[in-house]
Amino acid sequence: MNNIHPDEKELQQYALDKSDADPMVIAHIESCSDCQTEVFTYQMLFSEIKEQPAAIFDFDLHGLVLSKLPKPQTHLSTDDIIAGFLVIFTCSCIGIPVYIFRKFILNTFIDIPPIFIYSIIISTTGILIIKIISLYKKYLKQMHLLNFN
Repeated sequence: MNNIHPDEKELQQYALDKSDADPMVIAHIESCSDCQTEVFTYQMLFSEIKEQPAAIFDFDLHGLVLSKLPKPQTHLSTDDIIAGFLVIFTCSCIGIPVYIFRKFILNTFIDIPPIFIYSIIISTTGILIIKIISLYKKYLKQMHLLNFN
C-alpha cells in the first residue's frame, strides 16, 4: 500500500473518470478510506454542478457592454488639425532654409577640424544612448507596476 496520498487533481480525475486515472492512484484510493471519502465528495459536487440549469440573463449583455465602449472618431479633431499644422510648419521652417543654403552649410564644415566633428557625434550618440536606457528603465518600472513581467 502506498502511504502517499494522491493530490487534489488526481482525486478529481478519479472522481470524473476512473479509467483515465493512474493505476497506482486507483490502487491507493481503493485501499484508503480517507481518499474514498474525498472522491465521494468530489463525485457529489460534480453531479450537483451538472444538474444546475444553464444561466439565463434577463438583460441584454451585448447592449450593456457596447454602450460602455467609446464611439470611434470618424472626423479629424481640432487637436489633430493643430498637430498636423505644427508638423508642416516645423518641417517648412527647417527644410526651406536648409535647401536654400545647402552649399553654404556644407562649406561651413570644411574648416572645422575633424576632432571637433567626431566629438560632437560621439557626445550626441552618448546622450542618445543614455536617454534610451532611461526610457527603457522607465518602461520596465511601469510594466512591473502593472505586473506584466
